[in-house]
Amino acid sequence: MYIDGRWLTEPEIEAYIKRLRTEISEYDIELKELREQQNVNDKLERITANYTFGQQRQVFAEECAEAIKAVCKVERAADSSAEVYAEKMSDLISEVADVLIMAQQIRMYLGAEKVDAEIQRKLDRQLERIREEQGNESDTL
Repeated sequence: MYIDGRWLTEPEIEAYIKRLRTEISEYDIELKELREQQNVNDKLERITANYTFGQQRQVFAEECAEAIKAVCKVERAADSSAEVYAEKMSDLISEVADVLIMAQQIRMYLGAEKVDAEIQRKLDRQLERIREEQGNESDTL
């Protein structure tokens, strides 16, 4: 195999092929994730088109309240049996999924670009706070 103006040795060819297979595998995974995300977006758009913003605001508030209750139940179950704790964690996972689904719908109603910009602003702000905290910690050492 001739690459970059020279003939590759057998081990170099094998390494090159292995790297290509890895890259193809990574692209396949990314493509699968994109398709899955598009599938989720399609479902969310169909759901959002079926309900009004007012209806979904109310459901969003209810789901948030249920998630808060689930968090409290996990905290109370911390000293319970492993089975009870696992059940409460499973309930929390379900409620978090409900909140995320509703949050995505509300994001669509409000304008994804606006919400995404605000998310980026808040993430950047928090990272800046972390940098400041770490800087202050190193100042006291």
